[in-house]
Amino acid sequence: MRRFLLPLLAAVFGSAGIASAATDCKGTLTGRWTTKGDVVMGPMKVKVDNLDAYNPDGSFRAVRRFVNQEGKWEEQVTSGQWTTKPGSGAGECVLEMSSKHEFGNSSSSTTVSIIDRNTFRSFGVDAKRIK
Repeated sequence: MRRFLLPLLAAVFGSAGIASAATDCKGTLTGRWTTKGDVVMGPMKVKVDNLDAYNPDGSFRAVRRFVNQEGKWEEQVTSGQWTTKPGSGAGECVLEMSSKHEFGNSSSSTTVSIIDRNTFRSFGVDAKRIK
């Protein structure tokens, strides 16, 4: 189950001012973010407590913590490169991340909704800027 959840969680978060076609998504999302809550994954809810850093140089570091099926916290740390661009709708940015690790290369693309300068939403859970 762990091998199933880790890539799925990595793709989900993968991790503000209202975005539009004219919004600088990179400037908006650059920073450190925390995400805490329950993510719905099919028939399950998974408790998460994540930390993401999207750096101005295009690098990222993501710490994914989640409660597994046995009720124990697990952690996965990934790093790599990130980019972003305006999404197709108002208030959206497309966040793309790629990384290389012992299991090979991975990439994800997630559309996030910008709530305000310090909050964005992905998969129904809010990420908050760490000041």
